[in-house]
Amino acid sequence: MMIRRIMGLGATAALAVTGPLVLTGAAPANAGTTSTTTSTATCGNLASASDVPAQTYADRLVRAWGRGDTQATSCYSSVATAHTLFEQAAVGGIHWRRVSTEGAAGTIYVTYHDDARGGNLTIGVQNVGLRSSGGWHAASTARFSGEPQAWNAVQWSDNLVRAWGRGDTKWTSYYATSAATKQLHSIAATGGPHWTRIATEGAAGTTYVTYRNDVTRHTLVIGVSNVGLSQGDAHAAYTVQYH
Repeated sequence: MMIRRIMGLGATAALAVTGPLVLTGAAPANAGTTSTTTSTATCGNLASASDVPAQTYADRLVRAWGRGDTQATSCYSSVATAHTLFEQAAVGGIHWRRVSTEGAAGTIYVTYHDDARGGNLTIGVQNVGLRSSGGWHAASTARFSGEPQAWNAVQWSDNLVRAWGRGDTKWTSYYATSAATKQLHSIAATGGPHWTRIATEGAAGTTYVTYRNDVTRHTLVIGVSNVGLSQGDAHAAYTVQYH
């Protein structure tokens, strides 16, 4: 079996830090209800949306959906658009990168690419909607295209170990559940750069990836849910064993 040293790539797993749009913040484990009706009155606690440029408006919507914020998502989008987004995923994730903007017949179409899973999302923002009703609900369409392709479990686990290794709490909590994150941090706040992947095996919908510390000789086993990855969920690493 090939033994691969994983830490040399540093922070390259953090794909969302590149490109014109940075979607920050770890996605919550439970997005709660996916209700798509939010009255305009309840949107007042958000930053003003009136006369905001269309691509900025679309960015705000994708961020809100990315973190599973149903209220904010429904403020920026129409009922149909919110429904389309939450049908795709309850939590959109933080890897969406804006790749193009174009206008047609009073609507600005802003397209994003998912750097983690593949596939594109195009949000249509109506110019007239930005100037009426306080600017809310102006995102009238959402369309997914391209074939999403989940990272495989080994890549996901490697990225988790890198994040924990450099003490990056935000990305650690994105790749792992809260329970698994707590387990890792109980081992050490910063895992260090000396973990080498030595084995991989699958069982009952989970891929178990084993690492050995080149200094202490301890082993770490990360369990990643294959179902979670295939559905595009965050927090797919849900078990940690340390020996």
